[in-house]
Amino acid sequence: MSEASNPIQQLLKALSDHSDLVAEAMKGPVGTGGKRDRGVEALIRTRALMPVDEDTYYLNPLLREFIGDYVVSYAAFRQLTPLDFPIRQLRSDFDTLLEFRREGSVRDADRAMNRLEEAVVRVGFYMDQNLQLLSAKVTTNFGDVESVAGKIRENRFYYGEVKRFSRQIVSLTAKVQEMEGEALGQHLPQVRRLVNVRILSRLPEWTARIADVQRVVSKNLFALRQIEARARHLAHVALWLSKNRMSEGFEVDVSEDAAAQLWAPAPLASTWNIDLSDTDMLVTEGILSAAKKLPPISKPVVRAPVKPPVVVSTEQAVVQPPVAPVDELIDAYLAYIASKNWRHDCPRRSKSEPPCRSNIEPGLVADQRVVSCG
Repeated sequence: MSEASNPIQQLLKALSDHSDLVAEAMKGPVGTGGKRDRGVEALIRTRALMPVDEDTYYLNPLLREFIGDYVVSYAAFRQLTPLDFPIRQLRSDFDTLLEFRREGSVRDADRAMNRLEEAVVRVGFYMDQNLQLLSAKVTTNFGDVESVAGKIRENRFYYGEVKRFSRQIVSLTAKVQEMEGEALGQHLPQVRRLVNVRILSRLPEWTARIADVQRVVSKNLFALRQIEARARHLAHVALWLSKNRMSEGFEVDVSEDAAAQLWAPAPLASTWNIDLSDTDMLVTEGILSAAKKLPPISKPVVRAPVKPPVVVSTEQAVVQPPVAPVDELIDAYLAYIASKNWRHDCPRRSKSEPPCRSNIEPGLVADQRVVSCG
């Protein structure tokens, strides 16, 4: 155990003894010369510094990322850590665990379980690292870029990074849910508990945080586009002023025969705006004098209320058309015919004989009756 910890102790001791060089390497390249040669050599042996050019050394990128995450210091346009490889590694370690369990190899299954736990921890670490980077960028309003155009480009860059990160979260959710179902079928409660506690239970929080960051980035993009439009208009005006020959004024030959209109002062029409909240006596007197000049208030004529009309009847009168004289004659004639009694007794017969019959022949009008007896 002591032999395995010696390299770790040597690395930590080298970083501690030469922390000034590590801090300088965080800002840029480090060169040799003077008393720092021994420290540079010690950091090169521990692979904390990497030679790039002659007498030029850069900090190890992994160590730079670790220190940057610790002090929350991120450079501009830094990409989010992709989750595609950790997700594939997580699925590969799970499949390896299932194979070793089918073969009955207990030791190999235990090692595979340890690698699966490391893969789950790695996925959670990358998720937190990406969200921490985005939160730091949002809270500082991308303060590592000074120009407006650079801020717009950086906002667009992180808007695309957030969209890609959201797709990776969806892929992670599908993979982990699939693994949970298989672990339940293969009687692996420890695996199911691991993915539930470490990943599935934290997915809603991660999704909500990435949605908040995406909303803020979209809002920043909109505001910066408005600033960009104003700056563009200002640049157009500046260009016009620089190209217009009259933008800087013009010279006038001051002589005795100069036009008098050039020198005559022109009064500017102005209006006194009264501030009602001003308590100065001069303002108060001005308000009172202006109020006296106002016309008197005319009272509006109050009209008597109009009574609604009274409805007498809602029935509609039917107007009969006038009757023609011919129709009146016909109606009177028909009434006369209906009132006549056409049954007569024959004078040549006795009363015991049947009465006369009155017949109307076809084709005759009503008054042409043929009375026959017998």
